Amino acid sequence: MKRCNVLIGALLAAAMIGSAEEGSTPKLEVGLNYSVVHATSRDDTRQLNSNGGSGYLVYNLNHTLGLVADLGGYRNGTVHGPFSDSTTFTYLFGPRFNWRRSRVTPYVQFLFGGARLPGDTTMDALASSDRNGFAMATGGGIDIAVTNHITIKPIQIEYVMTQIPSFAIDRNAAQNGLRYSAGVVFRFGEK
Repeated sequence: MKRCNVLIGALLAAAMIGSAEEGSTPKLEVGLNYSVVHATSRDDTRQLNSNGGSGYLVYNLNHTLGLVADLGGYRNGTVHGPFSDSTTFTYLFGPRFNWRRSRVTPYVQFLFGGARLPGDTTMDALASSDRNGFAMATGGGIDIAVTNHITIKPIQIEYVMTQIPSFAIDRNAAQNGLRYSAGVVFRFGEK
């Protein structure tokens, strides 16, 4: 967790030093990301790497504050046994704080919502139905404007935590992870 905080701080500091004038603020941003999620299993016995992506919508209230809705899906099809072919879907919402400078926009966000695992491909052999649980993601990234309407996201790093109910042990167990994302953002309107 310390490495993630240091990396995000260094990225934000580099972006602030390298820019001197304020950038424009779009009303709406729509993004598509490719993501890699590295997580520990609920019992901390396995490390899982999942590939997938997310789509998100940001409504900017002002120059600094935006509201985010992020929907993602991540698949791990390389593990066998009770962990085989697990797919996790996340639905997260929350605030984003932007530091708009020139063509570079560093940001941090705090997202809360849920995660869903399909029942027939979950890590619990006894589970037979879809399971939903609490999820959160906190972290940040950098957007670099290519034009007034297209932005590239070279890096977004977040700590992701899920609490999916485990039918086998009859309790929620936290699953900790790190999500790296990169993608493209389409910007609409201007504040």
